[in-house]
Amino acid sequence: MTAVHMVSGADSRAGDFGEDGYVKYCCRHDIAPAPDCAGLAELDALRTELFDAGLIGQRPDGAGFGNLSLRLGTEFVISATATGGVRELGAEGYSLVEHWSVAENSLTCRGPLPASSEALTHAAVYEVSADAQCVVHVHSRVLFDGLVAAGALSTPVKAAYGTPEMAKAVADTARDHPWEGILVMLGHDEGVLAYGPSIPAVASLISFATRNFCSSPHDCGGNCPHGACHAS
Repeated sequence: MTAVHMVSGADSRAGDFGEDGYVKYCCRHDIAPAPDCAGLAELDALRTELFDAGLIGQRPDGAGFGNLSLRLGTEFVISATATGGVRELGAEGYSLVEHWSVAENSLTCRGPLPASSEALTHAAVYEVSADAQCVVHVHSRVLFDGLVAAGALSTPVKAAYGTPEMAKAVADTARDHPWEGILVMLGHDEGVLAYGPSIPAVASLISFATRNFCSSPHDCGGNCPHGACHAS
């Protein structure tokens, strides 16, 4: 069975943190069994760690936040919408994104649930960086503020969450820093996105950032991997 619908802030109420009903993308969702692919268990284990750390989760009003993905050749698997409040997703909580177009603001996915409403932002990273194998989007007031104070890589304020503008802005950063990076999404308050060549590499990058930017003074000392967290 195939469902075609618009994924919006309202649709993401139990999954990703939506904002003022922005339409995110046109999603063709083929209802199918859960993805079965190498690396998914490792990805889900990282998601559980991030959930336990409060970097992925659900707010008291029901709005969820955070998502993550893993490249699979020309496709990628991503946590599904309406999953933010679940600690352990298992394969049933993921969707396989088969085709997408940032320019047309659309994608096709397959699985029990539609892909996250940030899926096109993840797709934009994979499009411009052959090295990127994993993308993680988390939320943290302290981490966000610490990275901003340190002059970290960032997307423009005018680039709103889940829009083609956000996807293009993230792509610009990934194109300039193709191996790995961590950046603040200034148009998506508290939003931080990290990407890298493997699941452990992205986990390490997030761990480094939380250790070095969640306290004062906010300074990596220029020791972040490959200059991945700062613009200078």
